[in-house]
Amino acid sequence: MGDYYEERYKLRDHDFKILEKFEFKYSPVGFKFFNTKPDLDGLKKLDKKIAWCQMLIEAQRGKAFYAESDNQSCIPGLFLPGHEERDPVASGGRIGPAFQIYPEERANRRIYQQLHYLEKGSVHSTGFAPLNKLMFDPDLLILTCDSYDQTERLLRACQYDTGDLIESKMTYVIGCNWLFNYPYVTGKINYITTGLCYGMKLHKIYPAGLQIVSIPWHHLDRVLRNINEMPWTCPGHTDQKEEFYVKAHKKLGVAQII
Repeated sequence: MGDYYEERYKLRDHDFKILEKFEFKYSPVGFKFFNTKPDLDGLKKLDKKIAWCQMLIEAQRGKAFYAESDNQSCIPGLFLPGHEERDPVASGGRIGPAFQIYPEERANRRIYQQLHYLEKGSVHSTGFAPLNKLMFDPDLLILTCDSYDQTERLLRACQYDTGDLIESKMTYVIGCNWLFNYPYVTGKINYITTGLCYGMKLHKIYPAGLQIVSIPWHHLDRVLRNINEMPWTCPGHTDQKEEFYVKAHKKLGVAQII
C-alpha cells in the first residue's frame, strides 16, 4: 500500500466508460482544487490568462492543465478558489451598477452573501482535464448536456437510488461559483443553464439552453452505477407504454392508476 499523502491525487477506479453511451458533444471534465503544486505527468500549467468559466471549455476542447492565480482574468476567479482576499470593489456591490447589471449596489452586494468561498491561501491551483486525459481523482465531474434526453437521463441517475431533490442553484452573475465552489463545499449535485449567467454569456462560451451538471466526488460512483443499472428509457416513455401499464397494474394487484 502506497503512502496516502504522496498518492492523494491519484486517479481511482471509476466506471467512466458508461458515459460514452451519452455521446456528449462536450467532453466530460474532471475538476480539482489542488492545495499544493500538482506534480502529475501530463498536467501542465495553463499558458494563457482567461476567465474561470472559460477554463471549462478549454478542457472540453482536449487540454489537461492546472491554473494558478495569475491565469485568472476575472476577479471572481481570483478570490472564489481561495487564491486571494475578496475584492472590496466587487463584494461591496459596486461592479453591477457600473455595468448596468443591477440598479444599485445593495442588490449586487447581496449576491456575495449567497456564494460559497474557500479560505485565502487554501488553494494553489485548479485542475481541469477531459476524461481521456484525466490523471487525478476529480473533486467534481462536470458534464455538459446538449440535448433534453441527456439531461433527463443524467438527472434521473442522480436521484435514482435516493429520491433526493433535483435542484438548480445559481445567481445571474458569478455562475462559476455554482459550477465549482457550491457543489464542492456543500456536497450537493448542481446544474446551471447556459445563457443565464452574465460572464458565460459575455464570453460566448456555449449556446443558450444547455445544462451543465456538476457532481461532487462522493456522488460520482453512485451516479455512474445508476446510469448502468437504471432503464435507459422509462417503459412509460416508449410506444409500448400501454402494454407495460397493464402488466405493471397486474403486478401491483390494483386497478389502473396511471
